[in-house]
Amino acid sequence: MSTATGCPTPRHGFASPAWRGRAVLAALGIVAASLGTAPVAAQPPPGAGAPSFRAMGNEPGWTLDLGGGRLVLVADYGATKVDVPLPVPVPLEAARRYVTKTSDGRALEVTLIDVVCADTMTGMPRPVTVEVAFDGRTLKGCGGDATALLRGKTWVVEDISGRGVIDRARVTMVFGQSGRLSGAGPCNPFRASYVLTGEGLAITMPISGVRSCAAAQMAQETVFLEVMRGVQRFEMRRDGALVLHAADGGTITARAEDPVQAALDQEAKKKAKKK
Repeated sequence: MSTATGCPTPRHGFASPAWRGRAVLAALGIVAASLGTAPVAAQPPPGAGAPSFRAMGNEPGWTLDLGGGRLVLVADYGATKVDVPLPVPVPLEAARRYVTKTSDGRALEVTLIDVVCADTMTGMPRPVTVEVAFDGRTLKGCGGDATALLRGKTWVVEDISGRGVIDRARVTMVFGQSGRLSGAGPCNPFRASYVLTGEGLAITMPISGVRSCAAAQMAQETVFLEVMRGVQRFEMRRDGALVLHAADGGTITARAEDPVQAALDQEAKKKAKKK
């Protein structure tokens, strides 16, 4: 029996407390080892000594920078600029708000919401939805590092160009530091490089092994690598799925693996082999 993600479940549908406990502890080790940064929602607010946070929006074009103890807003394509001390954020549910005034007394309110946002012009997803209230209007845009949406996870492929994936032919992707991409097809591991620009995602030189396996699995691996070579952008769906889009219309749809469930599945496979 398989879960909705295609991962096998324990043979009898449940686990003994001791078995589950060992698997959970192993999974926690995986999490600690694999996550190089904190989850988006748990990141500390920008401030003096913290990495700067940048947001931007369109029509009219604007940018917002938080960091180094300053809040800097440039709006109306550069015609409007505000530079004030960065206030202490007010915590909200899944959000935080900065409330301040300019030197001439105009109110400025910045709200950062931990909901994935897509740029209205490029489609580039970013981890934070941003709203800026200033001078009687509300500017809306996106902020944060787009790579934070990709890194620190094992992505398990669920579909390749609308063809689905073969049962038990697991395909994975891991976006690492320094533009390194690795993973495995149903037959061979692969490695590649990726680059995020202001407008999209490019994946270059996916290189895989040469071990052969069943014809259907080899065909799936070949299609997967071909689509990957043409990737130009990515999106994050509302259900949490990652979709890579290639120039020729091909797509790769994947979902982040639950490390606890992965550890349970691995333990179940070990037990099944012993029987």
